[in-house]
Amino acid sequence: MDASLFSQVNTAISVREARMVTKDQFEQLLSVEDRERMALILQETDYKLDKESLADPNQIEAALMKQLAEEYRFAFEETPVEEVVQLFALRYTYHNLKVLLKARATQTDLTELLLPIGRYSRDIIEHLVTTLTSEACPSIMVEEVSATWLEFQDYQDMRILDIGMDMAYFKHLRILAEELDIAELKAFATLTIDFYNVITVKRGLNQDKPRSFMRQLLSEDALMKAREYLKLYADQSLLAWFNQVYPNSFDLSTKDFENALAQAEISAVDLEYLMDLLRFQVLEQGRFETQGPLPLARYIWGKELEVKNLRLILTGRSNDLSPELLKERMRPVYGQ
Repeated sequence: MDASLFSQVNTAISVREARMVTKDQFEQLLSVEDRERMALILQETDYKLDKESLADPNQIEAALMKQLAEEYRFAFEETPVEEVVQLFALRYTYHNLKVLLKARATQTDLTELLLPIGRYSRDIIEHLVTTLTSEACPSIMVEEVSATWLEFQDYQDMRILDIGMDMAYFKHLRILAEELDIAELKAFATLTIDFYNVITVKRGLNQDKPRSFMRQLLSEDALMKAREYLKLYADQSLLAWFNQVYPNSFDLSTKDFENALAQAEISAVDLEYLMDLLRFQVLEQGRFETQGPLPLARYIWGKELEVKNLRLILTGRSNDLSPELLKERMRPVYGQ
């Protein structure tokens, strides 16, 4: 890939970075006592919510997703290689495909569940779900949607639509990462898929689900066979898996997590946090690069974590959660 192709978009990113929410602004949002002061802080960012909106979780979510969708529109318009952006946007497309498949199966309107992010317009993916064909979507997507719908027709089980689109997402994500053939982006995809499997098993164990149930939820596009993930907790081999998926023994920020992994006592919430942390750190390797696709990838993921942090703080404060608890759960802040 010609690194110079990204010069224009990387220059644009350097300008947009100045509007990112800073660590100090996050600290202020955690410490202020009333919504009016929170609204004043947000006026200095791209997320201009007033105090009335801050009392409504639905308005908070709508504002956050609107801004994130704008960032993806910018990225798709400016990138010279759309697959770089697709690596991050793909999960929204498969979410929307899942929603539309369920709408078709139940003959109900689920429009409010659609998310405004993705490479393909709503008309395009609606056409795909309705006809099981598309000249605009890649063949992998068409094949997976068609296969999932046909299997649903045979068994009339709504879980098939959930599982089918989840597995299709991971398969497509792996294909994209391999095609891009950039070490950091391949590592990002690996972390995404592998942590999904480990978190799925953890939740299944917490709910006393049978192994056969968990097995059908696991992606085959991970580093190991699905059956091996089912043994990680019983064999207390989570740390060995972790060292395989993230071979960086000098990273002190993961030591506490590694101790919990070694004892197989890590929670699903901590695994989700660790997944986001590691994906951030993998892309941070390109922090000082000014050419190539990594600045764009890093910026997109930084916006994703920014929205996740704002959602945590703004909804958490409205539900009277303590600033200390919220700060513990915050993801890394871009540029810090």
